[in-house]
Amino acid sequence: MTQTSTDNPQTVEDGGSMELVQIPAWQAKYKLNENPEDFAHMVCCRDLDWRRAICGYVEEDPSIMHYSLNVCTMCVETAERMGVTVGDRQCPIDNRACPDDEEVDRMIAERTSKP
Repeated sequence: MTQTSTDNPQTVEDGGSMELVQIPAWQAKYKLNENPEDFAHMVCCRDLDWRRAICGYVEEDPSIMHYSLNVCTMCVETAERMGVTVGDRQCPIDNRACPDDEEVDRMIAERTSKP
């Protein structure tokens, strides 16, 4: 294993953006967005961070939506290429059944509540 100095700005540039807030994912508190007209990406609920969408887009300051009329087409197409039809309640990431709505609502409540 080799070690690379993080003092090199090119290394940071090659690796992508640096995380601005460094707290454990389970302590992250997100904004709850209740506007179904807003654009939304799909994420895996088992992902601890909820920043990387199924399509690969990374949101630095994500908000969580229960329901959206405008879902990212690339997220849907990526999930379908992974063998999952949106609405089947099967995760395209790990091919396991998605949790029921009550469990997902509990996860959302935990991640949007104030500390």
